[in-house]
Amino acid sequence: MDIRRLPENLINQIAAGEVVERPSSALKELIENSIDADSNQIDIIIDNGGKNLISVSDNGTGIQKSLIALAIERHATSKLPNNDLNKINYLGFRGEALPSIAAVSELNIQTKFRDSNQAWSLDVVAGNFNEVYPSSLQKGTRISVKKLFYSTPARLKFLKSSLVEKSHCHQIILKQALVNPLVGFKFQADGREIFNIRPETETDNSYLNRVRNVMGSSFSDEAIKIENFKLIKENKTATIYGFIGLPTLNKSNYNQQHLFINGRFIQDRNLSGAIRAAYRDTLPKGRFPVFCLFINVPPEFIDVNVHPGKTEVRFQDNALIRSLIVGSISRELNVSYAQTTCDLSKETLKRFDNSTELSLNIRNKTNQSFFEHGDIIPSVKQVKQENNQSDVTKIVDQEDFPLGVALAQFNKNYIISRNSNGIVIIDQHAAHERLVLERMKLARQNKSIEKQILLLPEVINLEPIPLATITENIELLADIGFIIEPFGNGMVVVREVPALIGEANIKQIIIDLGDDISSTGLPASYNAKIDLILGNIACHRSVRSGRNLNETEMNELLREMERTPNSGQCNHGRPTSISLSLKDIEKLFNRA
Repeated sequence: MDIRRLPENLINQIAAGEVVERPSSALKELIENSIDADSNQIDIIIDNGGKNLISVSDNGTGIQKSLIALAIERHATSKLPNNDLNKINYLGFRGEALPSIAAVSELNIQTKFRDSNQAWSLDVVAGNFNEVYPSSLQKGTRISVKKLFYSTPARLKFLKSSLVEKSHCHQIILKQALVNPLVGFKFQADGREIFNIRPETETDNSYLNRVRNVMGSSFSDEAIKIENFKLIKENKTATIYGFIGLPTLNKSNYNQQHLFINGRFIQDRNLSGAIRAAYRDTLPKGRFPVFCLFINVPPEFIDVNVHPGKTEVRFQDNALIRSLIVGSISRELNVSYAQTTCDLSKETLKRFDNSTELSLNIRNKTNQSFFEHGDIIPSVKQVKQENNQSDVTKIVDQEDFPLGVALAQFNKNYIISRNSNGIVIIDQHAAHERLVLERMKLARQNKSIEKQILLLPEVINLEPIPLATITENIELLADIGFIIEPFGNGMVVVREVPALIGEANIKQIIIDLGDDISSTGLPASYNAKIDLILGNIACHRSVRSGRNLNETEMNELLREMERTPNSGQCNHGRPTSISLSLKDIEKLFNRA
């Protein structure tokens, strides 16, 4: 078989298959060209999910008449003035987007160069074009793509429904809007305006305002702000800023995760893994954090030429970027130790409303008390207070604390406290579980885990799989204070334990630990393994549900929560407290 050169039209179609996977891919390239042209307003129109029409208009610099035809030639670009791929300062740089799109569609370019009095137009059909001709466009550039993939029917068959393709286009525009707050975006689909986001004018709050417009006020109003956290290595500075959600604001998928490197939206599992590692044990299993983060590094520090869609990058120093991400997020989460999202309060109010409605319906039907049949048995342990001035002063002072002063214990598991904003309900077991875990983590970090030698070593029988799990991780367990040895057939012997676990049931801890690890497995990271095991142990050591606490114990628990990192979530990611403001409570009684 002879080697031969492929025809130009086939080469263009192959390139198009890499760059233009679907309508949203073409749309992304066109929007990036508009941003590179210094536009501050971009209008997008699509029809039939982008299959019939994609139109992108901007008010940028435009293209000179003599260069319009060159713009649709492969590898022709204005964005590498020094031919240096190590210093890329634009979103586009390969010169493949327009020719790739033109190879598989009917493309029209209308453009007016800023220093020119005349606008010009060019039609391209499956890569073929004639001469440019005059246009009536007033400013900027408008590129229209019709009949996408009409020349490659096989690719057209692989597209999803118009609704799905439209949603992908929608997401691309929102991501570009997030990272370009000084640019306005207007989006119209199938003859209907979807949104019109105006350019931000407040320089200081431009990103926050744009995040609020795109991701909603429920995220922006409670988001933790990361302000220009920097790491410097070999005179290279990497900076991260943006917004992260509280651990209690989590989602079932990655859809609300936005990460940008030098203005590019990036999808990178390693970076996403680093962000999740920063949240560590504050998230429930299978849930994902919400964030919008912007990372800036010197252009020569990254390689963006590793993926046709430019959605992946390679760093010169991966460890530096990982440290930047984990360090900044961990620091801010530790500052926001006991904060939880107000969505929990809203859900609480909703449940209150439903239960109130239910009790009214029952009362109207039976004309009897709802408590008469013992359906609900209130159990409140009141805090005894002496009626004197010093105690009143003490309460007022304690209300200045975020978690306030304990009022009562409900159902032997929940502490009800009062602060200056309203009422806080704390799950005593979940809260203490986190406190114990953080103590153990700190002790291990400081290499100060105290061990307690058992007077009578604990001999424990285990099932074959949990037994294998425990024996495989003997060294790991020794690192946190457990000295365990194999002891005959199907048994292990525990000789030393961490002093922090006190009088906990050692046998049950080891049995449960073996069962949990064998069923869920251990993560790859050594530190993550340690954290998982410590979390399991802390659950046994913490204050159990159903235990009565006195006033001093409850208030000491609240104060320690205020001092402890991540105390807003238990070891399994569930919230430890819910706040109801005075305004929320007044809503329940229709007073607001």
